Amino acid sequence: MLHAGLLIFLLLLPATAADIPGNDVDGSKAFARNRNIGRGMNLGNALEAPKEGEWGLTIQESYIQAVADAGFDSVRLPICWPAHVSGTTSGLIDVKFLRRVDTIVGWCMKRKLAVIITIHHFNGLYEKPEDEALRKLFFFIWRQLTAHYSGYSREKLFFEVLNEPHDKLTSDKWNNLIPEILAVVRSGDKDRTLIIDAADYAFHRSIEKLAIPDGERNVIVSVRYYLPYPFTHQGAHWVAGSDKWLGTTWSGTAEELAVVNADLKLVKDWSARNKRPVTFGEFGSIAVADNQSRVTWTKSVRKKFEANGFSWCYFDFGVIFKAYDVEKHDWLPGFKDALVGN
Repeated sequence: MLHAGLLIFLLLLPATAADIPGNDVDGSKAFARNRNIGRGMNLGNALEAPKEGEWGLTIQESYIQAVADAGFDSVRLPICWPAHVSGTTSGLIDVKFLRRVDTIVGWCMKRKLAVIITIHHFNGLYEKPEDEALRKLFFFIWRQLTAHYSGYSREKLFFEVLNEPHDKLTSDKWNNLIPEILAVVRSGDKDRTLIIDAADYAFHRSIEKLAIPDGERNVIVSVRYYLPYPFTHQGAHWVAGSDKWLGTTWSGTAEELAVVNADLKLVKDWSARNKRPVTFGEFGSIAVADNQSRVTWTKSVRKKFEANGFSWCYFDFGVIFKAYDVEKHDWLPGFKDALVGN
C-alpha cells in the first residue's frame, strides 16, 4: 500500500506528452459528441463567483428545468475550481463544493442535458504560467476531477480544461501546456472528450494560432463570439469607456451579416483543414442594450453557427447578458425563439 504522502506526490506529477493515446484517429467521435452539445446555455456568474450568489445567480433546479423545457441540449458550468481547494500543495477540492457541483450536474443529467465543466478565473495561471506550484495545482485539479467523474457518461459530460487562456499565458505558452494537461487527463480517462480553448480569451481569430498534438483527436475546440464589441459590451462596467457605446443597435443589415459570415468562414475553414469540431463556448449581448437588437443579433448569429455545423452555448442565463428573467421565472421577450426556435 502506498503511503498517503507518496500517493499525493505521484498525483501531482504531470504525465508526459508521450502518454497521450492516439484515440479517435479520424475525429469522428469528437464530431458526434459535439452534436450532443448542440444548443447550450451557460449558467454563468454563479459557480465562478467567490461564493455562489455573490454575482447575481444561485443555480436552482427550476432553472435547469426551464433550460430543458425550452429545448436546449446542454449546459455549460463556468467554475472557479482554484477558489475551492485546500492549497497549492495538495490541491484537494473542497468536498462540500464538489458535492454542490455534483448536484447541479445530476439535475442536468436527469433531464438528458449534456454538461460542460470548466475551469474559470484561474488568474494565477494566466499571470504566472510557468510557476511550478500553479502548474501542479492545475494538473491536480484535473486529476481529481477526472477520477471523480470517471463513472459519468462520456457522451454527455465534457471537460473544458481551461477557460479563455490570456494575459501572460500567451498562445505559445498555451500550446506548450496543452500536451501536458491532455496527458494528465488521459492518464485517468482515455475516452472523455475534452474541450480546448483558443488563446487570447478564446478569440475566434486566434484559432489559427492553436496547436494540439496530432495524435489527440478526441477534442473539441472552443472559441467566443462577442462582436461587434460596441454593441455587445455597451455600458459594461469592466470595459473602460464603454459608456460611450450606450444606445448602439444591431439590425441584421447585409453589411452586418457579411461581417459575421466572414468571421465564421475563418473558423469553418480552420475546422475543415484541421479536421476538428468547433464549439462557440460563449456568445451574447449585454442586457442594457436595446432588446429587439439583442434578439435580432442572437437569432442571426445562432443561425449562422448552426449553418456552419458549430455547437454553441449562450452566455449567460440570468445575469449580465441574460436571456432569462430569474425574478419573473420566464424568458425575456423574444429570446426563447431567438435561441431555440426553428
